[in-house]
Amino acid sequence: MAAGGRRARLRAEMSAEVRAAARKVIVESGVETLTLTEVARQVGVTPAALYHHFERGLPDIVARVADDIVDELVDELTKAAARCPNDNFAMRMIAPSRVLRSWAIGRRREFYFLFGTPAVAAGEAHATLTTLWIRRLAGVWGPVFVELWAARRYPVPPVAELEPRLLRQMHDYVEDTGVDLPPEAAAVMLGCWRSLYGQVALEAFGHFAPLFGDQEPMFELLMRDIVSGLGLADQYEPPAPQTP
Repeated sequence: MAAGGRRARLRAEMSAEVRAAARKVIVESGVETLTLTEVARQVGVTPAALYHHFERGLPDIVARVADDIVDELVDELTKAAARCPNDNFAMRMIAPSRVLRSWAIGRRREFYFLFGTPAVAAGEAHATLTTLWIRRLAGVWGPVFVELWAARRYPVPPVAELEPRLLRQMHDYVEDTGVDLPPEAAAVMLGCWRSLYGQVALEAFGHFAPLFGDQEPMFELLMRDIVSGLGLADQYEPPAPQTP
């Protein structure tokens, strides 16, 4: 193997090892404990050595770990949606929503890392990272809304009734994400996402517990409400019964 190829392979291996170490810290102790020193200790190198692979140090490592997690999450969500018939728009929305809920509950620290309070370790990069994650997630649900809008338009508020600041933001969102919807339809889509995220975050962050030890019924009620508001109540399918 040529020297250049060997160096590239070694760099890739080190990058993967560093990202795995940082993720291990996040999962086991929380993102608050993530430091360059701890990552270096896990890998068995000096903190200074990490700058050879991550130019800005910890913020770059955080960004790469976030990419890894989002890649895995988006892959799971996309596969869940793809298992549903193309013409069942409701279940193509609900199936990945159920996966997101299960993922958030089962991997709370990674959920908090992506969607919680901005991580100090990310530095000024957090806003950029959040924007990238939103675009990736828009790629899961956005196409379903676009196809539904083309097939049979769902109820939307008159564009004249949208508050000017909201209308401007919807235009910016559509331009930024490439979701091919008019602003009033995009506003409805984001309203659905806001409700979904709110429900998942409440459960993942432990709010309402122990008053509601089992929040799946509340989640499914929300799913029914969302698809009913889109004119898709007849397409709703309850989750498979859980085996004891």
